Amino acid sequence: MNQDIPRPADPALLRLIDVGAGLVPGGGVQEKWQPHQESIIPVLFEPNPVEAADLRARLAHAIVVEAALSNVVGRRNLVITANPTCISLRSPNQEFLSSYEVRPHLRVKGTYEVDCTRYDVLHQQGVVPVPDAIKLDVQGCEYEVLLGFGALLQDCLGIELETQFYPVYREQRLLGDIITLLGEYGFVLRKLDQNKMGHFDGDLVEVDAYFTKPRSVVRSYDAVQRRKFDLLTEVWQLAHYQL
Repeated sequence: MNQDIPRPADPALLRLIDVGAGLVPGGGVQEKWQPHQESIIPVLFEPNPVEAADLRARLAHAIVVEAALSNVVGRRNLVITANPTCISLRSPNQEFLSSYEVRPHLRVKGTYEVDCTRYDVLHQQGVVPVPDAIKLDVQGCEYEVLLGFGALLQDCLGIELETQFYPVYREQRLLGDIITLLGEYGFVLRKLDQNKMGHFDGDLVEVDAYFTKPRSVVRSYDAVQRRKFDLLTEVWQLAHYQL
């Protein structure tokens, strides 16, 4: 596994962990964060060596980690699909997909092994910082990736992730499971974006979900945490808490 050596972290900067950075159009930090580059430290995960090298070359300010995150440490098969944005550690659920026009995009072309690790293990090794905000786009593996953050979720401010109401991938955990898991770490669901309904012929199968700590916790934040939370609220277009 290859990764950058992280630069000393300015505690005033928001530590943005982006898992699935290669799936962002153009690769890298999402467009909505672009106006705030000076206020964040991006930590980008990309298991493909070629794409990871490209991210390093283009984004000198970012920490790029060449690994797949999960709740285990070891080698696992990455399932390659016809559409590279659908690649996953899980196999597509062809029975569920059979009636949707998106099915050809999830046709399996093959597999290859990638290094998987837990985020908290990388943190213990000094490779990655404590997360302030997390963005996940991992095609049905969100639950496992969140498990891999372990106790680091306690101090995290917010999480954005793509998730499903129905099993697009085999044996995946769905939104309800994720709500329950994150509730154990004090998160509440703040917003659902339904802009992906076109992927499933108008059915509500997939959404972007946004979680933060509740107002009672935000009230206890110090000035630095409050500024970071305000930035996250602005970028994610969440309702402002009355504090």
